[in-house]
Amino acid sequence: MIDIGEPQGRNEALRESQARLEALLSSLGDLVFELDENGAYLGIWAAKDELLFAPRADLLGRTHADVIGEDVALKLKDVTTTVLETGRTETWEYWLEVPAGVRWFQGRVAPIATPEGLARRVCLLVRDITARKEAEKELSRLVSREQLLSRLPESVQVGLFELDRAGHIAFTDDRLQVVMGGPSAATVEALACSVVAEDREAFDAAIATVLGGQPVEDLEIRFDWRVSEGTWTSGGGRVCSLSLCPWTDAAGTVAGAVGCLSDAQDRVPLPQQPAARASIDKMTSCLSREASLKLLESTTAAPKVPGEGHALIFIDLDDFRSVNDMFGHAAGDRLLAEAAERLRDSARRSDIVGRVGGDEFIVICPQVQSSAHAIKLAERVAAATTAIIDVGTAEVELRTSVGVAWTADALDSDAFLAQADSAMYQSKRTSRKGVTLFSTTPCGIAQGGRNGATAPSEPRDPGELASQNS
Repeated sequence: MIDIGEPQGRNEALRESQARLEALLSSLGDLVFELDENGAYLGIWAAKDELLFAPRADLLGRTHADVIGEDVALKLKDVTTTVLETGRTETWEYWLEVPAGVRWFQGRVAPIATPEGLARRVCLLVRDITARKEAEKELSRLVSREQLLSRLPESVQVGLFELDRAGHIAFTDDRLQVVMGGPSAATVEALACSVVAEDREAFDAAIATVLGGQPVEDLEIRFDWRVSEGTWTSGGGRVCSLSLCPWTDAAGTVAGAVGCLSDAQDRVPLPQQPAARASIDKMTSCLSREASLKLLESTTAAPKVPGEGHALIFIDLDDFRSVNDMFGHAAGDRLLAEAAERLRDSARRSDIVGRVGGDEFIVICPQVQSSAHAIKLAERVAAATTAIIDVGTAEVELRTSVGVAWTADALDSDAFLAQADSAMYQSKRTSRKGVTLFSTTPCGIAQGGRNGATAPSEPRDPGELASQNS
């Protein structure tokens, strides 16, 4: 009689030991290789197969010189030789193109103790350090920009500042205060408070333009300062030339801007920037139609963070013509101005409000995570534009029809505008309260209890957005 229990027990113990070994090796790095002294792959353990240069079956038994790039193979050969000769661990960094893309790796080669007479072997532990390398690159870029901003005024008589997309001023140089004739500010809003009233609209338009990805060149802005009892207060004056240039983050998204202020006191007075001021609708202080469409085009063309999109909200004032007819154009103008103010108050700091027709507005919303988020933004707009408004000669009801479109894909700005316009008209046709989300499906999209609009079979001609009050 043969006792087979003992061999079976040994086999189970070996399998358990092998499982523990593989678990240990997998925890040591993203990739673990066992190589002989000639560079042949004897064993492979991978936490992420997509980081392997080739499938395991294509690697085992072959040398690294056969399967990876020449430069990396030669370096690995030299490192392996050094490790086997010295018995010390060696570490180096390299990059390879693998199925997951171009990745940076850190390799750590250590000797494996082998019985005398057997081929010498090493263990190669590999970690994916791509995220660290990208962070180092971004930090280097930021440091370089900071150094440039600090040194540029030494050769150019200008004051510099940097602002982020939220309107915070992250950097100012020492000369900025001298050029402005007043103290530096922590936010764009605080800086704008020092701009004379006649130039405020042009200043706001310039900030909106640059955060939309377009540069602003040589805009004359007047600041209003004076010193009184040791503090800066309104009263004095300084004329400056403002230029703004957008800057993008590692993903290519506009993250802020760099501003340059130069002293224009001795300059021959410039005309009051007709091009810049034409970008502002005088009645509502919103972006004009032309400026709004240009900004929309640059926003939809700008690179986006993966998984993030843009929203466009289209607003039409209901029964606006009857206000003009019953109470006069002055009353209609006051209603438009009040509606525009409420739109700005309900929008996020990064959103831009534009007037694209007589009683029609849009809100351009960059960096919106989802269609559900877009609906929430539009609902805030709808709520803010439902009120009783005193227009001087009477109190009238402000009501709006609101539609919203959202996209995470590249989209022509005209098509995006037509989508939001179609959603708005769906709200108006059904006299619904709340907002309508544009959908290309026949049945629409249900969001927050509201059905979506269907894709327009005959989109309105943008030329139909003609001005009624101007």
